[in-house]
Amino acid sequence: MSSDGVTPRSVLPRIGVIGGGHLGRIHAKLLSANSECELVGVADPSFDSRKLVQSQLSAATVEDYRNWDSMVDGVVVAAPTFLHYEIGAWCLKRGLHVLMEKPMASTLSEAVQLTHLAKANGCTLQVGHVERFNPAWQLAAPYFDRDTIRYIEVAREGTYSGRSTDIGIVMDLMIHDIDLILSVVQSPIDSISAYGWSALGEHEDFAAASLRFRNGSSASLRASRLSPLPKRQMQIYSDGGLTEVDFASGTVSRTCAHEDVADGSRQADRLPPEQRAKVKDDLYSKWLHRSNERGDSSNAIECEHREFLHAVRTGSGVTVSGDDGCRAIEIASRILDQVASNRPSRSIIPSADRFGKTKAA
Repeated sequence: MSSDGVTPRSVLPRIGVIGGGHLGRIHAKLLSANSECELVGVADPSFDSRKLVQSQLSAATVEDYRNWDSMVDGVVVAAPTFLHYEIGAWCLKRGLHVLMEKPMASTLSEAVQLTHLAKANGCTLQVGHVERFNPAWQLAAPYFDRDTIRYIEVAREGTYSGRSTDIGIVMDLMIHDIDLILSVVQSPIDSISAYGWSALGEHEDFAAASLRFRNGSSASLRASRLSPLPKRQMQIYSDGGLTEVDFASGTVSRTCAHEDVADGSRQADRLPPEQRAKVKDDLYSKWLHRSNERGDSSNAIECEHREFLHAVRTGSGVTVSGDDGCRAIEIASRILDQVASNRPSRSIIPSADRFGKTKAA
């Protein structure tokens, strides 16, 4: 680094993006504007995808990422999930650092092998659970006591986008919240129950899961790509109160009881009926305290890139390691096992005919 604090262009990490789809183009766009790296280009076997990258980003493209070989120091893998292991193994065996989009691999076995390869070859392996870098999550984290988390409820829903259809909703969306929950509840999972159904293809489009931890904590997760309205929200109940995180809006709400309410010295149930009926009017002033905050305007993927590039340069650790990615896949796989065992023989979403729609005579 020069005396003015700017890294010389000649020693910037050379980064390639593998996968020119929607997410790959987002990575490439942000990396091309990042002064701490050199974007070598985007690799994608599809001519149409490469053409789109060239027209939108004016970035170099190649058909086969293996053509780069010694031309890059690290890669961001945003290819379909079934290719993650093949691509990741090829890169790690050649000493290339890897930021692997989630899910880390198609199976736990593949994820474990990638983690071993990264360690054996001294490579950074970062997994793209980007919600860890969401400003709302960063803001919320200090508010709840991880040792006293009792219950977590989370919903991650949206409409069908046509992307990531090679995997179901558990590996596509729910895995974000699995990773977040595992990062704050430091206890083994004793039991999992789950169900889900498919409506638009062979993979599940809706899933709900219940996790019970050995320390007594529990979590309820819901994910869908059949919802008319988007929703990315989590509620965390701990002994200190309730923390609500809205990942989409970047806001955090905190609710806790006033001290005399929390210690039980003042209880609404002990009031005369006429006073008890008025508690609702003063609930959030005299009984409970509720605050609302908004996280900063930072871009979570940019923050993820910043950490990856720092790790490439210095060998430092990352927030979401290969081991973290493996744990998330392990729990996601157990949820999918439950979904499979509880899946109805056909979609439980009724057809329009069941609601009175009839064919014309």
